Amino acid sequence: MLAKSVDYMPMRLCKLIADSYSDARIRKAYLKRLGVQMGEGTFSNFGLRVVPNDNPICVDIGKNVSLAPNIVFVCNSSANNGVEINKLKYVANKLTYSGNIKVEDEVWIGANVTVLPGINIGKCSVIGAGSVVINDVESYCVYAGVPAKKIRNLLSEEGDYNGL
Repeated sequence: MLAKSVDYMPMRLCKLIADSYSDARIRKAYLKRLGVQMGEGTFSNFGLRVVPNDNPICVDIGKNVSLAPNIVFVCNSSANNGVEINKLKYVANKLTYSGNIKVEDEVWIGANVTVLPGINIGKCSVIGAGSVVINDVESYCVYAGVPAKKIRNLLSEEGDYNGL
């Protein structure tokens, strides 16, 4: 019954429900309509937002992923309302891009993280709160900052702690 109602709901209402409905299972169903596929044991927290591209599944999230509040997955980056700015070579060639996002199993993404198009986040990695992910994230590593940088390998004792 829920799957049918999701398909006929106006997209703006789907976004609102996916963002803030109290039941995570309901949010998961509505996020699927927005192009987010989540594996078993994964549910979003409040405020998961997606800037979709033209693909039916633009964000593929694995199993048992921990998603903190206010994560933004940007699958399409452009000056969407701009006419003149989109004609500039630098904007068109360097700043406008689209790509799917892949989050592998057992990842932990902190609050207020932004992930840009085409990123792959490796298995059992951690993304620190407030980070902006602009490059792929290695498995079993901790990344943090703006832009997010590797600060620790979880399988070794090496790492730059910087108070973390």
